[in-house]
Amino acid sequence: MKAQADSIGGQWMLDNLRPGMRLRAKGPGGSFSIARHPADKYLFISAGSGITPMMSMTTQLYDSGRDPDIVFVNCVRRPSEIIFRERVERMASRATGIDLKWVVEETDRYKPWTGYRGMFNQLMLGLMAPDYLEREVFCCGPAPFMQAVREALTGLGYDMNRYHQESFHAPLPETEAVPGDVFPDERVDVVVEFASSGVTAECTETDTILGAARAAGLALPSGCTMGSCKIRKTRGEVHMVHNAGITDEDVARGYILACCSNPVGRVTVEA
Repeated sequence: MKAQADSIGGQWMLDNLRPGMRLRAKGPGGSFSIARHPADKYLFISAGSGITPMMSMTTQLYDSGRDPDIVFVNCVRRPSEIIFRERVERMASRATGIDLKWVVEETDRYKPWTGYRGMFNQLMLGLMAPDYLEREVFCCGPAPFMQAVREALTGLGYDMNRYHQESFHAPLPETEAVPGDVFPDERVDVVVEFASSGVTAECTETDTILGAARAAGLALPSGCTMGSCKIRKTRGEVHMVHNAGITDEDVARGYILACCSNPVGRVTVEA
């Protein structure tokens, strides 16, 4: 058990619980389950303890007796923090259809690491699961991590109706607002104007600028969609989550990454 800086329940448990105390716990709930979204091929993407439901769903498929088709991605700070590593690797060693991909930010001292290193991004996704467009995606982890995964998939043209996510964070009360927090809403229609091309595209807040451009028939430079799609915004606001693909100086000058930016209201860009 560990508590983040803004933890409520976890910090209370660390401060108050002692060996021998009893807790009353409820069973799992919600709709984050392969039982509700059956598919032939899955892509499980998680960070930290978000591996927990992925391990459960993988175990269910493994115990069914058939060889599943799962690309299993888990991102952590260092290899020693991978939860359920031995258990998941044991299943993968007995089923050819469980493909494990561990991603770490840094290595443990005196322990060689030959897997992926860095922050999960679109380039990694293409290497880990080249057929990601054919897979049902389940994602679980911290809110910024899941936002980055959503934007990576959207920028690559993935059908987000096949994307499912779960968070361990309790929802905020409806009366409590968090200043400065902006979350794209798929129910809100917006307009993106591409000034140089004279094209105006209608989309929703959960669409990226790059996605809106492609839908409107514009071929913006994108490359690997991890930094080469930098364009200048001249009006409006965007919600941008990126993996260091743009400098603070460029952001201050009005530049954004089209693949990682969601329009908030009407937005005009030089493209």
